[in-house]
Amino acid sequence: MAGGNGVHVHGDVEGQVVVGDRNVVINAERGSSVTVRSEPPPSARRRARPAGRALPHRAPELLGREGELAALRRWLSQGHPVQICGPPGVGKSVLLRRFAADAAARGQDVVYLPAAGAPVDDLVQELFQACYEAPDYKPAPAVTQQLMASVHALVVVDDFQGSAEDLTELVAAAPGCDVLVVTAERQEWAEGRTLRLDGLLEEPALALLTEELGRPLRGDERDAAERLIATVRGHPLTLVQAAAALRAAGRAGPGGPAGPAGPAEPAGPPGLAVDERALAVGLAGELSDGAGKLLRILCAVDPLPLSPALLSVIAAGPAGPAGPAGAAGPAGAARVDRGAVAELEVLRLASPEGGGLRATGRLACLVAERTGPAQDPAGLAAALVGWARGATRHDLAAESAVIRRVLEVAALAGGHEAVRDLARFTAPALARSLRWGAWRQVLGLGAGAARALGAAADLAYFTHEEEARRRALGLAVGVAAGLSFGVGTAAGHLGGPASGHAASQAVGHAAGHGSAAAGKSALSSFAANPVAIGTAAALLVAGGVFVAFAGTGNESPRADPTSSITTLGPTRAPSPTTSATPTATVTTGSPPTSAAPTTTIAPATATTPVPTTGQPTYGPGQCPPVDLSVDPFGPVAAGQQDSKSVTWTSYWECDDEKTLTVSDPSAWRVRATSCPATQKPGPPRSASGNCVFEVVFIPPASAEPGTTYTAEVRMRDDWGHVAMTLSLSGSTASALPTGPAETPSSPPSDPVGG
Repeated sequence: MAGGNGVHVHGDVEGQVVVGDRNVVINAERGSSVTVRSEPPPSARRRARPAGRALPHRAPELLGREGELAALRRWLSQGHPVQICGPPGVGKSVLLRRFAADAAARGQDVVYLPAAGAPVDDLVQELFQACYEAPDYKPAPAVTQQLMASVHALVVVDDFQGSAEDLTELVAAAPGCDVLVVTAERQEWAEGRTLRLDGLLEEPALALLTEELGRPLRGDERDAAERLIATVRGHPLTLVQAAAALRAAGRAGPGGPAGPAGPAEPAGPPGLAVDERALAVGLAGELSDGAGKLLRILCAVDPLPLSPALLSVIAAGPAGPAGPAGAAGPAGAARVDRGAVAELEVLRLASPEGGGLRATGRLACLVAERTGPAQDPAGLAAALVGWARGATRHDLAAESAVIRRVLEVAALAGGHEAVRDLARFTAPALARSLRWGAWRQVLGLGAGAARALGAAADLAYFTHEEEARRRALGLAVGVAAGLSFGVGTAAGHLGGPASGHAASQAVGHAAGHGSAAAGKSALSSFAANPVAIGTAAALLVAGGVFVAFAGTGNESPRADPTSSITTLGPTRAPSPTTSATPTATVTTGSPPTSAAPTTTIAPATATTPVPTTGQPTYGPGQCPPVDLSVDPFGPVAAGQQDSKSVTWTSYWECDDEKTLTVSDPSAWRVRATSCPATQKPGPPRSASGNCVFEVVFIPPASAEPGTTYTAEVRMRDDWGHVAMTLSLSGSTASALPTGPAETPSSPPSDPVGG
């Protein structure tokens, strides 16, 4: 790319791909171009057996999960897709991998898709490529379904983080397959079955502790172990980490680090007591400096795994090795501190994942916080820039989830230059590799960083590429700030004649008044005039022009791809006859009932944001943000729940209920229960009804009495901006329940679908 920042993208990122019925030429320097194909679609030859990612190693013999395995076999044999849900660390992935390994051992074809951080359209494309030989071809959804109908395999999807609509789309893409999915949160679906995985019963939990300790429990230890199991309700990861800490304490001398695995010295009953904070402090003191640094790196991208290549590159920092040596392979793996890896694995603070390493559960990141300062997000992005310079497009595509995660945290931290550079290096490779879900997200993040920097050439590139992406997919094409598709007319219509004339002059001057004879593309002509692009962008925002760019959630065709502009109404603003303060009605209960009391929330007044260069933005349109508040939850006993139904009365059509998330899923859940259907991107005006969502507080089974948990619920608008925040606080009861945990005592019966 030619630009003021000196970023030049080279390598194998250029070429042609076919998307639906369109040819797309990816050019890292000049931008992509789209043409309609006159010839038939490329041939797609079905593979004899699915290829793709290797199935993880066979899981160890499971303890106490025979009933769950039987239920999975029964439901899948009846033709139902199945989701496995449950709290983090309860063993969902272990159960899925064991089931998949057993199926493969019986000769069944298995397609394994690790889905953490992956958009659903990228998962569908990976599934298609695993089953068909069709290089550089992304079929239309209907064609994908038609081709996949003849494939009969078990599709196992681990760590799926999408919405219920995304899950439906994924299952629909494999009509001839059995589909088994581990979901971060339970998703409502009519056609599937749901297995809720809970903690282990006492006997298998005792067996797990004994196995982890490497020796039998003594009589006094058994009493302590039983109390521990009852306290954490048989939560497997908590049991394993507590036993690993006890084992390490038995091996290490005062202040000494954990050594190789081996039988622990006898320890008294207090060694199995669970105090998460005290345990984190103790484990942090056990770790070497190298292990602490490695754990902080892993927690910076949690819950994603890091490959040996990226681990070594990030550990070396921005000034570390770059180029081909940083690519995946033996050279990258050799630079990883294997001793540090061994320490973390022995303590169960990290675990192998797809050839890489990931932090294991909440305790791991609590320990990381106590080993030193957190990893600098901008430094992470800068380190990846050095690696991306020499990586192949296949390397970049394989790391797309980590790249997006690093871009997000660096953008929030204000590392705009590193975000701009990393997005610029990786976007062409993601487009060329047909990871178009990640491509869309990277383009949006890159555009936000370019606007914050005032980098006209880079903003022109990102907006041009987003237009090309939407044209190729047959989606409605809008005006991204800086492209000359009817800008002056739109600004004049929405912002008044003066602003329309000024925008038209700025755009016309930069683009040579659209003259084809000038021989300039919209991209290159805007890149040549930073002042014009900044002026036009500011006038577009002031005039209320919004476009579909880098939005979250699903996209669907809504207009002819040759349409030049999408204009929407003015931004949300209080009128003289209406209140400027949005409200939300909260129904409390555990669980909520029709007779539950209701209260009215008075959030902070919504204001129309003013564009600045100090904060990242993710698209040229925005629904003004709203802050809500709600009374504290609880107190409730650990493992029990308190729920509130929140009715947001000032919901707008440009708000996107599919993006509803909570910052701490270990203790909170949130899901939209009834929000009005809106077009995407929606106009900034009131929707046809209220948006109702349920918030559930479920403190972990291991929570101590009197512990306070805080979190934040967020919803984004159609362009990726935060449109609503809801602060949460909840506490555990002052005393734990005295009885044993309520856990399944028999094989699960057929639950209702959903």
